Amino acid sequence: MTNPTGQSYTAKTDGTEAPHKGDPGLTAVSVKLVGTRTIVETDYRDGKVVGIFRGTVSKNGDVMMASYHDSRSNHTTTWTSKKI
Repeated sequence: MTNPTGQSYTAKTDGTEAPHKGDPGLTAVSVKLVGTRTIVETDYRDGKVVGIFRGTVSKNGDVMMASYHDSRSNHTTTWTSKKI
């Protein structure tokens, strides 16, 4: 993953941790493929979980249901993304 603000990581989809670069709030990330259409990304800071992203793509690939749980505030945000 690389984004325009300089954050990046390279991770396998087997759940092993990888360094997260360019974000002062995160030090590592793990990514796990759950089934064929769901990915779970766990964000860490100094060994502690700070957030969990979960995204599931619909069978036809047109919609993704997603959520992010911020462990520090104990708040979960959910959204739907549709392919245009």
